Order: sequence, then structure tokens, then C-alpha cells
Amino acid sequence: MKKLLLFTALVIFSLNAKAQDIEEKIKGGGFYVGANIGLPISTAADVSSFNFGVDVAYLFEVIDNLEVGPLLGFTNFIGDGEYYAYSNTDVEFRRDYKDASFLPIAASARYYFADDRFFGGIDLGVAVNVAGDAKTGFYARPKFGFDLGVVALIASFQSISGGVDYGDTYYGGTYVSGSGFNSFNFGVEFGF
Repeated sequence: MKKLLLFTALVIFSLNAKAQDIEEKIKGGGFYVGANIGLPISTAADVSSFNFGVDVAYLFEVIDNLEVGPLLGFTNFIGDGEYYAYSNTDVEFRRDYKDASFLPIAASARYYFADDRFFGGIDLGVAVNVAGDAKTGFYARPKFGFDLGVVALIASFQSISGGVDYGDTYYGGTYVSGSGFNSFNFGVEFGF
């Protein structure tokens, strides 16, 4: 029983110390480096199977519990590969869904709630296409997180409005026309 009481006291003390560290981190500003994985949804799920990304941000406090700053990242949607289909005339059609890679350049904001552990935020900017048949588009990523001190756990929804047109190698027309790349993401972030 004494060990359980001592363990509980140590946990409460460490949580209080971590809360003070988080509050100092918020006030001082700093770099954040994050990595995430995601599941494509909507039309992105038709042409890609998986999403991963990294980002770097420098955030500084402008008012109590509100941080803002620039963000630069990289996100990649892994293409579903090649597909073959046959029409009623036995003509073969080939579809090749390639990876789509983007460089998000955005403004980032986050608000820490009363206990400085939970936060909500949003990244808004442009996602520049660097690989694949996708188009550059508007970038938005609302996110929620739980700050553990040096590490934060983040859940987010990522939306890139650029769209994509995948062609048909036999007829040369457009086979899939997507309105953008959307995904639900989960990740970790390190604050310095």
C-alpha cells in the first residue's frame, strides 16, 4: 500500500512539473517537428492507399495560450499502382496511379486549453505539387493534440484542393478526375 501511495504521489508531482514545463514552452515559443501517417478518404482513396508526412514549424505566443507561426512540410500519397480492365470489345485499358507528393507552405496556429495539455489548431496555406499528376492547391489541416511535454500526440484532417487527372493509356482520355487529396492523420510532434 505504501508503494502505491508513493507511486501516486510521484505521478502527480511529475504531471505538475510537466504542466509547468509546457507553460514555459508555450510562452517562449520554439520549433516543432512532426511526423504523421494517414488514411486517404473521398476521391483520394480511389487513387491512393496510404499517406505519410513530416512538417517543421516555428510557433511563438501572441496572446495567452495562442501560438502562431510559419510551417513547412512534406506529404506523400502513395498511389494504388497499375490496374488493367477489359471492355466488351476485349480492348485492354491501363491505369497507372502514381504517388502524389506535396510541399505544404502554411501559417500555423494553435490554442492551448486551460490545462495547457490539450490544444486545437489549424494550418492554412498552399500545397505545392512536387511529384505525380496532382495539381498545386489550397492546404488546410485542422488538428487536435495532447501535449506530453517534449512529445505531443496529434490527430488531424488534411485537405489539399488541387485535384488530379489520371489518364487512360489506350484512348488518351481522362479516367479518374479527383477533386483533391484528403486524409485522416495521426502522428507525433517533438517540441524544442
